[in-house]
Amino acid sequence: MAMNPVFRLLARAAVLVLAIVACASLPVFGAARLQRPPRPVPAAEKPVEKDQAPDAKANLLPNGNFETPAADGTHPVHWQQVDNLVFFWTTDPEATERGKVIKIDTDVYQKQAYPWWIDRFVHGKPLSQAPTKTPTSGPKYDTIGGLDGGWYWSDFIEVAKGGAYQVYVDVKGPGCLVFMRGYEKKVPLSFGDEEPAAQEQFRRARGDPLTDANGRPIKYRLRYLYTTKFAAGGSDQWQTYTHIKPRHPNSRDITEKVRYIRIMLYPFWPAATYWFDNVRVVEVKPDAGQARPKAEEADLEEGKVVR
Repeated sequence: MAMNPVFRLLARAAVLVLAIVACASLPVFGAARLQRPPRPVPAAEKPVEKDQAPDAKANLLPNGNFETPAADGTHPVHWQQVDNLVFFWTTDPEATERGKVIKIDTDVYQKQAYPWWIDRFVHGKPLSQAPTKTPTSGPKYDTIGGLDGGWYWSDFIEVAKGGAYQVYVDVKGPGCLVFMRGYEKKVPLSFGDEEPAAQEQFRRARGDPLTDANGRPIKYRLRYLYTTKFAAGGSDQWQTYTHIKPRHPNSRDITEKVRYIRIMLYPFWPAATYWFDNVRVVEVKPDAGQARPKAEEADLEEGKVVR
């Protein structure tokens, strides 16, 4: 029997009200991603001998040990700025002999981090005014670890045509990822410059237009042409991690224009504290078997660990 039109209208109204209530109960940032836990990080391989890691003289990445400060003294030169809420340029109290390291705390509510990033990087509030972290609870899918991940970027490194590269990094903490991303040219760098969600919030805070002349949403375009990654971390002790096979940022047909690379340290889940030191990028002998001109070969995931 057909439903009375009045009852049908009332039923639709009830569904709409329930949907509005459900949406209103979600946090402002990243709400659509709170329905399932983040994907776990792939495990890195077992450690091998420490002497397989290169020394600092071979490093193509300036200030890979984070010791040299930027002109304002607030963060390491040639690296992303810190915020003293999620990202810290500090020392490890359990290994002070290391000197300066990067600590990333992904156990911070996104709803606390974003307003502080706007205050700091849009309105210019001093680093000394960083807020005290609000203690988190529950499944923590609404944290930086559950939503954004704690991206931390290097400056540009020029790469040779046909060159192959290996990345090493010291890590303490849960499993994470280390990315190498390639660019055709140097582009302006800023905090969160390759993070669309953060950039959208910055645009809103600055009052920038969110639509173009035709009324269409302005989308943030990622600027890198190449990406590859490997798994690192997974220990409560400092260890050095790398990947098995060389990376060839400009040897494939889709990435032949790559002239520069950047390194991104990327801890995310679980929501926890992660430590990084001694990021090294070295040129190695190309691997003909890996330098095939196929687009699908541009993202490799295998990795290994050195002590």
